Amino acid sequence: MKIFLDANICLDLLDTTRPTSSKSVEWYLKHKDNQELDFYFSGDFITTFYYIMTEKRKYSPKDTLKSIDALSGEIVPHYINHSDFIGAKNDFLVDIFSDFEDLLILNSANRLQCAKFITNDKKLLSLKSYSNIEITTP
Repeated sequence: MKIFLDANICLDLLDTTRPTSSKSVEWYLKHKDNQELDFYFSGDFITTFYYIMTEKRKYSPKDTLKSIDALSGEIVPHYINHSDFIGAKNDFLVDIFSDFEDLLILNSANRLQCAKFITNDKKLLSLKSYSNIEITTP
C-alpha cells in the first residue's frame, strides 16, 4: 500500500520539538518496516523543510541537509508535475476544496495511486477522502 505523508508529518519527523511530533514519530516507527507499505512525500516540500528548519527553527544548514537527506532515503520524494496542477486547478474552480496547495499535493498523491494521505492539518482532515485516497491522522 502506498502512503503519502503531508509536509507537517515530515516536519514532525525532522524536528521532534514540534507539538505533534511524538504522535507522528511513534506512528512512523510503528509502520516504517512493514514491507507491504511504501512511503512518499512531495519532493517539492524540500525547500520548505530547509527554510523552516534553518530560518524558523535555527538548525544548522549542514545538519538540516543531513536530516532531509536521511528522510529522503527512507521516504521517497515524489514530485509535482503539470497534470497535478491541472487537476488541482479544476478541483479548485469547482469548489472541491478551498486550499489550492493542498489540492496540488492531493493530485500528486492520486497520480501515484496512494491509498492513504497522512496529515495533521485539521482543514484537510475534514475532507476525509480525496478520489480513492483516505485522509487520516497518524
